[in-house]
Amino acid sequence: MKSIINNEMTMVKRAMHWLILLVGIIVSPVLMAQQDASTLEHIQNNSVLNVGYRQLPPFSFTDHNGKVTGYTIAVCNIIADKLRLYLKLDTLTIHYIPVNFSERFSALKNRKIDMDCSVNANAPERISSVSFSVDYYIAKMRIISLRRNNIHTIEDLKGRTVSLPGSSKDLLEFNKTNRERHLNISTMTSTTINGAFNKMAQNESAAFFIDDILAYPLINHSEHPEIFSISAETIGTDMHYAIMMRKNDPRFVAFVDSTLKTIFASQTDVQLRKKWLMPYSCQNMKNQPPIGCPQRN
Repeated sequence: MKSIINNEMTMVKRAMHWLILLVGIIVSPVLMAQQDASTLEHIQNNSVLNVGYRQLPPFSFTDHNGKVTGYTIAVCNIIADKLRLYLKLDTLTIHYIPVNFSERFSALKNRKIDMDCSVNANAPERISSVSFSVDYYIAKMRIISLRRNNIHTIEDLKGRTVSLPGSSKDLLEFNKTNRERHLNISTMTSTTINGAFNKMAQNESAAFFIDDILAYPLINHSEHPEIFSISAETIGTDMHYAIMMRKNDPRFVAFVDSTLKTIFASQTDVQLRKKWLMPYSCQNMKNQPPIGCPQRN
């Protein structure tokens, strides 16, 4: 009797094993199809658009009311509205998801976000893993330092330590210039621009390297804007800002590009730039550099 029960138990276990395998065979293609679905299909099926952002005024930031806003966010909101109409959705919910510099690439790959609507510089080193929209802004990297340290050019920093945000285009450009000019400058990195700025402000680093348009709000919002200096010298190549999206999704990229081009050709973009970018220009800083605002060369 015991032998019969054991045989029956063995048969049940085998049946369960084959049932699990069969379910796996059936379900796996479904899961794979969901993972491989295009961004447009994913948005249409869920009526949700996941947008990545960072605290980087004037392009993306949370205001005093807790609202995510800024120039790039405003542009992406227009893209979202066009998406809703294009996909014939009654509603399209936008989820704003904070992601830091190092997280943004994996966040796109893992579908945590559908596009990153913060500051992303279109760099050749990145096009193998992500896609970029057409440019919406061009910035230049400059040296930010304490005025009392009398730093005007990158040569003044030979053998010293500077701070930069990690996983950024600024870090890539700085490292390239540092190597090519044999300056032997050490770097301290931070996960945020504010963190790198504070290292310089507290004299932990001799200078802070960042794009000019991002430096002005940091200085303006500091307790003593007058103590900082902005170099006339620019470092590396121009920073071409673009919306970042997943790789190998040409339909979504084409939709975003088409919408951006329409925005740029309209008065809407003129109004957005006047509202968000002009107040953060060097000319509107509380304390302009003593030599005047750097020329946009």
